[in-house]
Parts: sequence; structure tokens; C-alpha cells
Amino acid sequence: MFFSKTFYFLLVLLTFNFLLLTWPPAAYAHAFGALYTLPLPVWLYLYAGGAAVIISFLTVGFFAKENQQIVFRKSYLFKIKDSVIFLAKTISLILFLTVILSGFSGKQSPVENFATNFFWIIFYLGFTYLSALFGNIWPALNPWKTIAEWFGNLKPVIPYPKKLSYFPALLFFFLLIWGELLSGGLFVRPKVLSILLLLYSSITFLAVYIFGRVWFKYGEFFSVFFNFVSKVSPFGYSERGVYLRAPFSSLLGESPKDFSQLFFILFMLSSTAFDGFHSTTVWIRFFLGLIKTFGDISTILQTMLLIFSLIFFLMLYLLAIFLMKVLVKTRFSIKDLSLKFAPSLIPIAIAYNIAHYYTLLAIQGQSIIPLLSDPFNRGWNLFGTADYTTNVGIIGANFIWNSQVLIIVFGHIAAVFIAHLSALGIFSKRKETVLSQLPMLLLMVIYTITGLWILSQPLTGGS
Repeated sequence: MFFSKTFYFLLVLLTFNFLLLTWPPAAYAHAFGALYTLPLPVWLYLYAGGAAVIISFLTVGFFAKENQQIVFRKSYLFKIKDSVIFLAKTISLILFLTVILSGFSGKQSPVENFATNFFWIIFYLGFTYLSALFGNIWPALNPWKTIAEWFGNLKPVIPYPKKLSYFPALLFFFLLIWGELLSGGLFVRPKVLSILLLLYSSITFLAVYIFGRVWFKYGEFFSVFFNFVSKVSPFGYSERGVYLRAPFSSLLGESPKDFSQLFFILFMLSSTAFDGFHSTTVWIRFFLGLIKTFGDISTILQTMLLIFSLIFFLMLYLLAIFLMKVLVKTRFSIKDLSLKFAPSLIPIAIAYNIAHYYTLLAIQGQSIIPLLSDPFNRGWNLFGTADYTTNVGIIGANFIWNSQVLIIVFGHIAAVFIAHLSALGIFSKRKETVLSQLPMLLLMVIYTITGLWILSQPLTGGS
């Protein structure tokens, strides 16, 4: 099958491409906050990353054929028992309540509190990667959905406005990122976090009462976010049970219907890039210059720049789509093309997220081990893990940097691959398909180099 053969060929190609490069001059590395000797000079990583993406494009273009039918099969594995689902829902509810209660009653130091460690590290990061690996299991675990189900099949008071689409989820996404990066640590204070979760719960239940369960499709942020992330997974779920599918194949299903989904996907990408750049010494120098010019209105300036990061990535993407339309002279509008190719950006967004944050999950995430035994900081030892000490050396610096590079480049190769397969289903001739992907290739190379450059920069504490 074209999909599987080409996919695994590209995986081998990517690995081989970096094994060829072997000398070690010094450079900065973003992940460590201090001078770190990279295995290769930064410029070589940038060239190699861009070259890997270009080679993947040429490979896919060579194997892809005109009017090729691409069929993805589902292999059903097993059906999940109701008792297992019930147990999972119960555990999810217990953890949800524990997070809220520990935020109020535990130590108010974010590092020592169960709520902040579990929500920001284990849940927000860990469950993202879990969804990418094992598919969209969030609907079965969503505590807000579980509680809503207790009230039966609620009939909406009014129909959900079509014009709202995914904009409510996008708004919550923006507020979450703003709170994480720009609130001055307010959102990571345990008591504040619990209050915000109660507020979000109230909004969710009110929206479900007014609009019905369709809110979990359009407005509930985590449902929308984990659904997008899960599209790269080789596992899917239906009433028949768990099935196996080709990795990334779900991205070739239904395309976004409006710009709200495109904005959401792009913000997944731009917010992570903003966070990475926001923590570098380059940012500090740039930001201090802004303060000298405009005065100390740091929060407003940074909020504007966070919004601008989305606009910047959107403009780059729409420029590539415009060039695609010019090259191919297709009857499809820029809007149609931008929505059809939007899913190809999801692998990049996930790759950025993993590359930037997986070390945080691996190291800081260990804090949850002792906290599980003593979630309210009362001196308990429920599971015998209260004395666990975090192992900060669990991952070596050299491995971290090389793995980040591979993750970034692999994400872009997957994006090129998905974009090319999408083009096969849109354009009738092979020449049109290849031409249409030249602007997308340029976009992917720019994204690759930008991502690697940000990772190569030394960290500060942020501003």
C-alpha cells in the first residue's frame, strides 16, 4: 500500500540522514539554559533538517501516481468492556475532584502542590502525548461530560449558533496559553487554579444546558484539542471497539468547514513557537528594547505579540496557499484550499509541542509520584511513594537535543506527506499535484528551520 511503504521509507531516510552527520563544534542549546556543546553546529542542523524535508517531498512525489486511489483499512482489535469504561470514568472524576480540593487545601507552592503538577504537567502535557499515541480516549474520561450524562439526554434550550463554530474553544485555548505564559505565574498558583477550574466547570455546564451536548464538540476546549491531537494516532474508536489504522491517516478525513478550525490548528503551532522564543535571551533583548520605546506595559505588549504570532503563522500559510493557486490555476478558492490542507499542519504542531515540553514531563512530571501518596500535603503515604526523589539526570543533554531535532524534522516530513496525499485527492493531474506542493514545501522548510533555530537558542526564565 502506497501510504505505509512510503511512510516507513521516509522514517528510515530521516534516521539515516542524521546518522551521516558526526562532528561536534560548540553552540547554544535552547533546552538547557546554559552553554551546551551541540553534537553538530546549528547551521548544519538547519540545513540537514531542511534537506530532510525536501528529500521527503521528492520521495513522495516520485512514488505518488496520477489519480491514485488511496485506501486505508481499519483492523478491529477488541471491544472495551463497559466495566472498564466505568472504572476509567470513576478514576477520572476522583482525580478531577482531587485537583480542585488540593488546590484549596494543599501547600500553596506550585512545585509542592498536587493540583498544579497534575493539571499542567501530567494532564495538559501527558494526556496530549497519550492522545497522540492511543487516540481520542478523552470523551470516555472527560469529567465534565460524565457529570453532564448524569442528567440524561438534555435537550438544548436553543440551537448552537453555526457562526460560533469552534471559536469558543479557541477563546479558551488563548486564555489558557495567556494564563500559562503571561499571567505572571497567577494561573499556576494552586488556589487560583482551583477557582479557575470551578469557573470553567460552571461555564461548561451552563453551555451544555443551553446548547446541549454539542458544546463538547465545539466549545469545550479539551475535547476539541485532544480530538485534533488524536488524529495522528494509529488507534481509533467506534461502537464496534478499538481499531488499528495507518498513522496520520485520520488527517485525510473530513477537512475543516470554516476558519475557526484553521485558527485553532495554527494556534497550536504558533503558541508553542511563541513560548519557545519567549524564553530565549534573544527575546529578552528584543523585549527590553520594546519597553524602552513604549514604557513598561509588558503584559499588554506580550499579549499583542502572542496574537501576532498567530497572525504571522496564518499569513505564511495563506501566502503558500495563494502561491499554490497561482501555480496550479485551480478553480478552488484560497479559502477552500487553506481549509483542505489545514490538517497537514497538525503533525508540525504536535512535533513542536513534544520537542519543547517532553523533558518537562519526564523530569518535573516525577513530582507527581510522591504527591499521589500525599495529595493534600498532610504527611500521608497512601501508595508508599511519599519519599520518592526526582531524578533530574534521567535524560542526558545530548539525547535531549538530538531527539528534539528528530521530532521536529519528523513532524514536518509527516506534514509534507499528508499535504501531498491531500493534493492527490484534490488535483486530477500529477503535474498539478507536484506544483501545488512546491509552496507547501517552502512553508514546511521555513517552519522546520524556525523550529530548530528556536530550540538552539539559550534559555532564560522568560520575561
